[in-house]
Amino acid sequence: MLKINSPRTNRIKKSLLVGLGAATLVLVGTAAQAVLTGVSGTQSDLQRYVNESTAWSTSAAAFVDVPGAATVVTVLRGQRRMLDARFTAESQCTGSGGWCSVRIVVIRPNGSLLELNPQSGNDFAFDSGGSDNWESHAIERTSSYLPAGTYRVKVQAGVVAGASSLRLDDWTFAVERVRP
Repeated sequence: MLKINSPRTNRIKKSLLVGLGAATLVLVGTAAQAVLTGVSGTQSDLQRYVNESTAWSTSAAAFVDVPGAATVVTVLRGQRRMLDARFTAESQCTGSGGWCSVRIVVIRPNGSLLELNPQSGNDFAFDSGGSDNWESHAIERTSSYLPAGTYRVKVQAGVVAGASSLRLDDWTFAVERVRP
């Protein structure tokens, strides 16, 4: 039986406190890192939704626009807004290997292209190549806070490293404008 204030009990208490302190530092460090690498907002003040139920496919190795998967969002003068964009689709990626990639981009008012975060390029595997059947897949991306202007937001897709085609069907593209 352990006595409440025995030397052994005190060592156990110290060990538990040291362990708890270390766990707290790890959790706080992880949370702090997430805050430093992320963006947050207070509320969405605009939502745009585009849907399509007709299948489309590509065998392009470079990114090409998914037809119809685009919308325009305006940030008013004197404001700044973050964009939160999601694309969900039934997909089938074929080929002897590799993968099919999807990304979400913004065309800025000056015409330059900005890939939303995380910026993965064709390193993001939306679906894997092979002979499997239709599956449901999704991607969600965010921007930093954008200044006033009109932005075209769109989805692009392509095949990578041995994949031969990507077919998308029954998709939804959603874009939200988020206040700081």
